[in-house]
Amino acid sequence: MNTHYHTPDLTRWVFARTNYQTIDQRVAILRELLPSVSSIADICCGDCTRQREIYLQTLNLESYRGLDICPEIVEANQAKGVECVCGDALDIDVLSQFQGFDVIFFGPPLSVDCDGHTLLGFRQVVPGFDEFLRLLFAELGYSGTVVCICPKSTTMGDAQWLYEQVRELRDDVGLRLIHYSITTLTGDGEITEPRLKYVVLWLSCRLTDLWEVRKSVMEEKNSA
Repeated sequence: MNTHYHTPDLTRWVFARTNYQTIDQRVAILRELLPSVSSIADICCGDCTRQREIYLQTLNLESYRGLDICPEIVEANQAKGVECVCGDALDIDVLSQFQGFDVIFFGPPLSVDCDGHTLLGFRQVVPGFDEFLRLLFAELGYSGTVVCICPKSTTMGDAQWLYEQVRELRDDVGLRLIHYSITTLTGDGEITEPRLKYVVLWLSCRLTDLWEVRKSVMEEKNSA
């Protein structure tokens, strides 16, 4: 395992998870922008049982697969019926198993120990967004849509920098959407004040290079 990765402290088994509102927002965008999506991959997936269940229930998917570097997390996902691979997101041989998926969500840990509290800046995130996109778009020739789940501190300058890195490699890749994901739930389903959870960059060979900026419309939904 790469010791520089901010993987969770599994002795506590308390780490950041994607909440229901955030997943619902992603589903709504997928239905709008890519209504024919049939396969989704989650890279650095963590506990991805929640999003897998929602994607399969709401989208006409043929396949869903996760990737995580922590064997214990992969085993836990597999025990719940999730197709999940153990490996490094920056290992090209591992990543090549995902190049046929329509949409790839890339959600590396955005906090130290993946605790959801000690947040990292955009360029502190490891594995880095630029390294991952270089492997995927340049070395593997990926032709789908990559959704980068970025820290809430991400600026327009960060988005511009990442876009320029990708465009130097592939001029057919555009930035369709910059989505500010605002929620009123924690990962455990507890209600909070409205807060910015993620800045999400939708990069694609298939969508218009529009640079649309959008804030999510909040709809309270608890985990019950």
